[in-house]
Amino acid sequence: MAIVVVGVSLWGARDVRSLLVDGGYLDDSVSSMRAERELNEKYAAGTPLLLFVLNAERTADPVQVASAGHALTDRLERERGVVFVRTPWNTGDRRLMAGNGRKALVLVRPAGTDSQAQSTANRLMGKYVGRNGPFRIEASGRLALASYLESQSRADLSRIELITLPIVAVALFVVFGSLAACLVPLAVGAVVMTGGALVLEVLAAHTPMSAFALNMMTLLGFALAVDYGLILVLRFREELPLHGSVAPALRSTMRTAGRTVAMAAGVVALPMSVLLFLPTPFYRSLGVAAVSVVVIGAATALVLVPALLAIVGMRVGRRPLSDGERWQRLSDAVTRRPVVVAGSVAAVLALLAVPFAGAHFGAFDYRWFARDAVPRVVAEQVRTDFPMVKDMSLTVLLPGAPPQSEQAALAARKLSQIDGLRVVAGPVGSPDKAAGGSWYSVSAPYDPSSTQARDLVGEVRSRLADQDVMVAGDAAALEDMLDRSWDYLAIAAVVVVLAVGLLLFLYCGSVLVPIKALALNVLSMGASFGAMVVLFQDGWLSGPLGGSATGQIDPVLPVIVFCVAFGVSMDYEVFLVARIREEYLRNGDHRLAVAAGLRRTGRMVTAAAATLVLVMGGLAMSSMVMMQLIGVTLALAVALDATLVRCLLAPAVMMLAGKYNWWAPPWLLRIRGRLTGWPTRRQRPAEADIRVPA
Repeated sequence: MAIVVVGVSLWGARDVRSLLVDGGYLDDSVSSMRAERELNEKYAAGTPLLLFVLNAERTADPVQVASAGHALTDRLERERGVVFVRTPWNTGDRRLMAGNGRKALVLVRPAGTDSQAQSTANRLMGKYVGRNGPFRIEASGRLALASYLESQSRADLSRIELITLPIVAVALFVVFGSLAACLVPLAVGAVVMTGGALVLEVLAAHTPMSAFALNMMTLLGFALAVDYGLILVLRFREELPLHGSVAPALRSTMRTAGRTVAMAAGVVALPMSVLLFLPTPFYRSLGVAAVSVVVIGAATALVLVPALLAIVGMRVGRRPLSDGERWQRLSDAVTRRPVVVAGSVAAVLALLAVPFAGAHFGAFDYRWFARDAVPRVVAEQVRTDFPMVKDMSLTVLLPGAPPQSEQAALAARKLSQIDGLRVVAGPVGSPDKAAGGSWYSVSAPYDPSSTQARDLVGEVRSRLADQDVMVAGDAAALEDMLDRSWDYLAIAAVVVVLAVGLLLFLYCGSVLVPIKALALNVLSMGASFGAMVVLFQDGWLSGPLGGSATGQIDPVLPVIVFCVAFGVSMDYEVFLVARIREEYLRNGDHRLAVAAGLRRTGRMVTAAAATLVLVMGGLAMSSMVMMQLIGVTLALAVALDATLVRCLLAPAVMMLAGKYNWWAPPWLLRIRGRLTGWPTRRQRPAEADIRVPA
């Protein structure tokens, strides 16, 4: 059956890549994007997002170069979806010429939304890059970098899959010591990967889905599916000797571990749903992909694993996997000295989180690529040959102020008073005089992604606050994206924290457990983000991996890392708490319950984490620092959480809390009972039915 599902999914999803779209990183409703849209539609102006670098052959004479340049300009201006084309031949701007007239820079602004502009840029690059008359043409600019990023990520994904999947298979064999047991989680992973691609194709046929959604579905889906399959198989191995036959062991497995997997999927999906709240198509498509693949992974594991285990039966391994002396010694140490363990681990995590206070956010640029990557080489050549591109450039739009008006003159005076800002052009009106407004082009000697550039955007808006004004440009778009993202994230974080807390309360009937889980996750996330700053912003690891320290982090990346890592951390929390709760209901002794829960889940959590670390860590082999950052930070976050947090800090805190782990006000327990039908009080050990999901 699994083979049939995989085959059907592969056939059905054969066109998925062609349906995915590039771009979608910006919110089209923010001020800077509305300014760009008005500049494009009414003034044939705006920020050039695509650059063509023309290098003339040495044998070409100046007349031939000029003639070919004029012809190329005419062709580009006639292309559909192009707002404007600026070349040295149609503007006379000598800053667009270099190399004694043998090099030229062409500035192009594609029309439409971010995704539409990216699509147009991809078409133009496919048509013009390469040999074109006497020119060798190369592409640069934000849209060229984004196109390379997305195409290279697809190539990297295929290469990483070929390397990491066999390693995961070997790791599972080491964990189980049985080929039959090893194949069950891998079968679940294969079904989820192919089924996820089929679901993505269906979604992409009805709504724009980012090309990166396939990466998210493939890697995350495989890792979680293997995790869920591994948990069920390990529990089945444990139950088999107790029941002596397959059927009762399987029923007990699904009653306990099956319920835990269903709950874990819920607490994983909720943090990832944060992406659905964010205002850009890129984030939303990743959110849809992430939530979908978690649901698919859990459903597949809960349906397929019991069927496979029923077929495999005793061949999965007759003996339970030993808890091992290491886990026994560790659980004894944690329960004997919980204050020392909790205090020392919390201090280490807090110390690791300190560098995140120095995080600086900025848009990705050419420095995020390997030093020998074509877009980086071209971008560095452009900055050397055409110094004008080093400066930040803004377009200040005055929709209600014609060029000859007093308002336009007043705006010019105010702009000239801002330190470091230089008016390059303006006031310029609408070509057909229909718009009734004007715009200025201004520049400053700052990197568009720098803090100084964003501060300057704020100062321009502040100085002209008494006028009807909009500011466009890369720095303005970044500032708006950061402001809007933080606003949405704050709301989404509150909603998700409350939802996760409520779900955990309904599951375990405790007020303290959800609070503890969320607090420990904050510590774990902080430590991972601190490491991200040191390794990539400060360049400890980006340099050795082939990139450069940019002194900043793209704000897209921490959001993705947080949603995935937070969800996986809650996943492991559910595994640990569920087993401790189960042991407590069985024997009523809190110390024994914590020790037994850690012994029973330690191997499972670390094995599950190891598979996810192998899959996500495979991104470190990517040729792009951006993908390396996501992979390394996620792998580090999972490793920290599965070892320091779930094996040391969480059980130590539960040991200190004692009986209060399971306390809740009676009125809350009554509400829980009405909602779930589960007991409203803790049963005495003699009455305990370990089937109760609490």
